[in-house]
Amino acid sequence: MRFLLFVIFLLASTATGAHAKYSFCNKTSYALSAAVGYVEGDRLATRGWWRLRPGQCKVVLTEQTNPGRYFVYAEAIPGHKGELRTWSGDTSLCVENFGFFNLRNQEVCRGDPLRQRKFFDVDVTTDAEGNWQTDFSEAGNYTIYSAEVAGVQRLLKDIGKKIGRVDGAMGRETQRALNAFRKEKNLTESTKIDDEVVDALIEEANALEAKLGFFYCNKTDNDVWSAIAQPEGEKNYTSKGWWKLAPGECSKILKGELQHDHYYIYGVIEEAMNERQITNGQKSFCVNAVMFSVDDKTECSVQELDEASFRRVEIGGAASATFDFLPEMFTAPAQ
Repeated sequence: MRFLLFVIFLLASTATGAHAKYSFCNKTSYALSAAVGYVEGDRLATRGWWRLRPGQCKVVLTEQTNPGRYFVYAEAIPGHKGELRTWSGDTSLCVENFGFFNLRNQEVCRGDPLRQRKFFDVDVTTDAEGNWQTDFSEAGNYTIYSAEVAGVQRLLKDIGKKIGRVDGAMGRETQRALNAFRKEKNLTESTKIDDEVVDALIEEANALEAKLGFFYCNKTDNDVWSAIAQPEGEKNYTSKGWWKLAPGECSKILKGELQHDHYYIYGVIEEAMNERQITNGQKSFCVNAVMFSVDDKTECSVQELDEASFRRVEIGGAASATFDFLPEMFTAPAQ
């Protein structure tokens, strides 16, 4: 799920030189991981990830913010329930999936869609005088304070606490749930929202999410390009791909508690000029040469897409499942 609601505005500061900076401000109810792209000499560099608590502002570049184009991307932490929320655009740039990164070569992720994100463009004007701020926002139009409260409310709901709406208002129900969480985690008693309790909520939400979802593991000696099809409604399916799995690598394909009793999986090994597809497929779904997400309401040929035969996997209503790609599942290598 993509959120394109973001606000970019000019700071009314006259500071220059050593005081120049580029800042992010999180005015959403989500804890975010954010990254920035910028021109460095004759190269395009990317830097991230910065964790932004709801309601938090943070300086991400202390270098002079020059007039020109910058690129920004943010995504919600995995612990938030539902589809992944992103604040994104149309420019594909490289990232590292884990930890802080500072990449000065955009060739490092060529051919690996899992290391690419869609950044949106930011045009910094000469009036900025070295300072610029990008706000991440959502339909609630929260202030810094109300975003902090809404973020706590959302995190409490993510970990299963019973509170009312996520509205950014610190009511009695929210306060009771927050106090109960403090006691559970032996945190310092306080009537205010502080970094300690927000970080503990984030850690708890991420830990719960880490146990849920659909996982793929590559038990072959080759890279496996994988896809999945899941039910949508009573009769339809949506197929998604690609996830590239190195030998021995496992990756989460679907996040959150699984809602269906079966899924369809697909994998292919590219070997020289040949493709070794997974065998025993029972149902055909649309695929594309690049990353895709497509429903089966329209024929693949009409959408100018290819078809592939996916294998059905029964999970019996489990909240999480893991599928292992084994060597014997694929067609034999070409002689």
